[in-house]
Amino acid sequence: MAEQAAPVARPSPFDSAFAAAGAEFHVPPALLKAIGWVETRWHMVDGAEEFPGRAPAFGVMGLRGTALERGAVHAGVTLDVARRDPVANIRAAAAVLDALAGDAAIDRSRPEEWFKLIAPYSGIELSDGQAAYRREVDRALGAASPDLASSAAPAPTACQPPPGSGGAPDYAAGVWRPSPNFNARPTDSTGRTHVLIIHTCESNYVSCWSWLVNPASQASAHYVVSEDGNEISQLVHERDRAWHIAATYDCTLNRGHDCWLNGVQSNDFTVGIEHAGFASQDSFPASQLEASAALACDVTRDRGIPRDWQHIVGHGQLQPANRTDPGPHWPWIPYLHRVQALCGEIVVDDSAAFNDPAVAAAAVPAAWTASDSTPGYYGGGYRWAAMRPDATDGAAFSFRLAASGSRTLDARWTSGTNRSSQAAYAVITAAGDTLAVVRVDQTTGGGLWRALGTWTFPAGWTRVVLPRRGAAGAVIVADAVRVRE
Repeated sequence: MAEQAAPVARPSPFDSAFAAAGAEFHVPPALLKAIGWVETRWHMVDGAEEFPGRAPAFGVMGLRGTALERGAVHAGVTLDVARRDPVANIRAAAAVLDALAGDAAIDRSRPEEWFKLIAPYSGIELSDGQAAYRREVDRALGAASPDLASSAAPAPTACQPPPGSGGAPDYAAGVWRPSPNFNARPTDSTGRTHVLIIHTCESNYVSCWSWLVNPASQASAHYVVSEDGNEISQLVHERDRAWHIAATYDCTLNRGHDCWLNGVQSNDFTVGIEHAGFASQDSFPASQLEASAALACDVTRDRGIPRDWQHIVGHGQLQPANRTDPGPHWPWIPYLHRVQALCGEIVVDDSAAFNDPAVAAAAVPAAWTASDSTPGYYGGGYRWAAMRPDATDGAAFSFRLAASGSRTLDARWTSGTNRSSQAAYAVITAAGDTLAVVRVDQTTGGGLWRALGTWTFPAGWTRVVLPRRGAAGAVIVADAVRVRE
């Protein structure tokens, strides 16, 4: 694997604090800045537990556990201040490095001596992880202080996966770092992969995969995505049961979907993707999101997982008692749109909030009622209206293709005994040509995508119109239309 590029050499929001703490504790400020970049990308993170038994990380420097306690004592601040105040957090990290330098009796005037402290500072137990962490700090130092990096680093080495790891078994672009922390899925229907769970590591990338391949952690995930998306580690085969969520399934936490799985341990039927970073950070790198979306497309395609908000979900959604990841700033709607696009899909929902306006739009008359009372819908709900023989309105689902081509259209609805058995989907091009009118029975088949047909569409916008004209006494449901290659 090629060496990843060093971070952009730019000022951080905490340069003055790095300089002051370095002077106070006789630690190179550039080393503090580099470690802060590797740990948190200079985010002031609010610690949260992701893996049982592993203390949460806090602040710009990602201090946790005994390192946080030791740093606070040596810096002369309380634990809470070391957690919450960025200057105190940086001072505490400098104090830890100062104490480690004293323990090791290094020659502080020699830059290469500081590199001996990076592994113990990291808290990583496994040698492969320690080496990878040192490489990350070296790359960051290359941007922050080339002189320190060149003299402090060991002989240059390419970023290499563990011996014999090769490509990942289920994702060719990934690195195979096998974890011992897994077991077989159930052999009945509850063991069929059905949901993809998005996590944040609450740590940097190397610390994350290093912990999850450590037998002592008793935790794992199928994948870990690095901060910049340049590397993805696969830790567990997708066919196997990783240990990434400590909750049984409760469909009331997932808009009433898949209630037949209630009470089943969620690891049985899920694939877990961890992301380097923190639930408290205010944004996620575009390159990380792109890499994650490509991975999610691959997993969902290979495992037959629906690409919607009920089957690509956050850890905190299914385990709300003690988890919040990936946090409030994970961009769910554009993320899912990107997963769908990479898999050759456009989905048009009845609600504009769930649509990508560049390629999808819905127009639903005001007379149609919004509801989520019947489960099985796409997005946040559906619209319904009573059939009338004199009605002239209808719900229109529009999609845009950049170039002409063959596509298959699917429709989705929630079924019930009061639904129309003759719901008519009219497929109409931008020129007004009706390609087809497809009738479906909405009394059955709800909660799944049902194929309407395959046609060749011109470039531009095409509408799928669902009118409510028909015999009185039934209702018609407009939920979503999917376009797929």
